[in-house]
Amino acid sequence: LGQYNCPSGSQYCHQWDYTVQNYVMTKGGDTMELSRLITPYANSGWSRFGSSWQQPYVFDVTDFYPLLKDTAGIRIHYSGYSGGFTADIKFAFIEGTPDRNVTGIKQLYDFSHSYVDASDPINNYFPTITDTAPSGTESAILKYIVTGHGNDNNGCCEFAAHSYDVNLNGNTIASKTLWRDDCGLNELYPQGGTWVYERGNWCPGALVRPIYHNLPGITAGNPFAINIQFESYTGSGSLGSYTSNAIVFFHGAFNKTLDASLDEILAPTTNPDHYRENPSGSIPQVLVHNSGADSITKIDFSYGVKDSTMRSYTWNGSLAPLADTIISLPALSELTNMSIAGVSGTHQFNVQIDGVNGTTDEDSTNNKLTSDFTISPVWPGDVILTLKTS
Repeated sequence: LGQYNCPSGSQYCHQWDYTVQNYVMTKGGDTMELSRLITPYANSGWSRFGSSWQQPYVFDVTDFYPLLKDTAGIRIHYSGYSGGFTADIKFAFIEGTPDRNVTGIKQLYDFSHSYVDASDPINNYFPTITDTAPSGTESAILKYIVTGHGNDNNGCCEFAAHSYDVNLNGNTIASKTLWRDDCGLNELYPQGGTWVYERGNWCPGALVRPIYHNLPGITAGNPFAINIQFESYTGSGSLGSYTSNAIVFFHGAFNKTLDASLDEILAPTTNPDHYRENPSGSIPQVLVHNSGADSITKIDFSYGVKDSTMRSYTWNGSLAPLADTIISLPALSELTNMSIAGVSGTHQFNVQIDGVNGTTDEDSTNNKLTSDFTISPVWPGDVILTLKTS
């Protein structure tokens, strides 16, 4: 996402939180939403914004790989009332083996509709969908991207929390309240406007987090019936709405039995996705994913600053298949010493997985990461904080 200077006299130029949806369109006619983000309040005059400002948003779209080949169109849909933003999409095709093969993709719903109009209920737009799992399917998962917009007299749907159920074969298998309560911790800060306020499953300037629901009992050749139903609600005033996109992914068996994947370095890094946590102190943090069928109870790491001695650490815990966890590595004295010495410039941090559950895991291609970082400043012993309200 980027920004440009609007012509003089333009109204609301890069001022508001607008929805951006990214779609893939195939030759077969499929149009599916890959990802969604919301633009920030970027007219505040804060130093982070300006005509050269850019912000990356990274989405894992591995499960769409059957569509991301041969020829496909990519569409960025910007639903803003005013201009001021630019956008482009880049794909990083990573060599390797996915956690599971995708045996099929089924889009259930893709629409935006009022939630507060009793004469035209939103649940009419969530009909029950029937299908049969394709050959090779051993499991299925529902990916739901949904955001609440507009306001009635009760703040629905941007500033009000409401819930929905997922029904499979006549049984409710999941219930979820749509609410994002961490907007004040936004990595893209500070902004203007009401960016700190909690909202209906989104925050200004942040990517929209998909909601995943496992669909038990769906295997090859088995018919199933599924739908989503929102809780009953009748509002008043202007009509708030929810923008919904729901897709079922059918998966085959796990391709690996034992595999830990280093997915991200959270600290130390200059990655703007982790702007709040950096520059960090002396404790590195990494995000690890279990890409195999077996649970992980032990991971051996080596890590350190480039051109220094690598340290060793063994993490013990419990990481279920397909789950993620943030692991804090023991403090690095090199980071502390570099801060005390006032070392400037950009440096490199290295981390790798050396062993999993006491042995070597099956995929070495996802066991190493590096990051660029800057040293955290050293503050005096007495710090005075002055709080100024708006």
